Amino acid sequence: MAERGHAYHHGDLRAALVEEAAAMISEGGAGSVTMRAIGGRLGVSRAAPYRHFPDKTALLVAVAVQGFERLRGRLESIAAADSPSRLDRLLRMGEEYVRFALEHPAHYRLMWGKEAIARQDEPELREAAGALLQHLVGVIESHQESGEIGPGDPRSRAYVAWSAVHGLASLLIEGQIDPKVDVEGLIRQTTGTVLEGMRVPGR
Repeated sequence: MAERGHAYHHGDLRAALVEEAAAMISEGGAGSVTMRAIGGRLGVSRAAPYRHFPDKTALLVAVAVQGFERLRGRLESIAAADSPSRLDRLLRMGEEYVRFALEHPAHYRLMWGKEAIARQDEPELREAAGALLQHLVGVIESHQESGEIGPGDPRSRAYVAWSAVHGLASLLIEGQIDPKVDVEGLIRQTTGTVLEGMRVPGR
């Protein structure tokens, strides 16, 4: 790839490093990322990346955190949107989760895929992941309070919903599902089945 030293504005090198690392992961996995290679791709000195990240792990953590923040932002936008049905918003959130994985497989793999970073060693990553899960728990709780979803531990219900969409997302980005399948239809069927299992009959 040609050097991209002018692809970012002065002062934006940190953001450029994160985006370039995500691109490299998409192309060759996390193992392909080195501080020297990423500096070369951006056309900066060998020392420049180290001014923002002490090592490769710190850079990969930043990519994963960015993924959590972007996904949470998308889900929060759906949760806050006007809709004739609150449960319709929950359905769309599940669908958006899978679409995010398909659009950002590099981020997704670092967040909780086969290349995920051990969160117990990275406080910033634990916080970002925890905020995303807590948002889902909060949505489940709000539907329970309105009587649309039945009683039960909201965190357990959140794990059930997450397991379904995570499993589908992982199978899709790892190429384990027939490429001729109707992906959008499969996404809707998966999220609809999960929601149907939680909703109170008649709501």
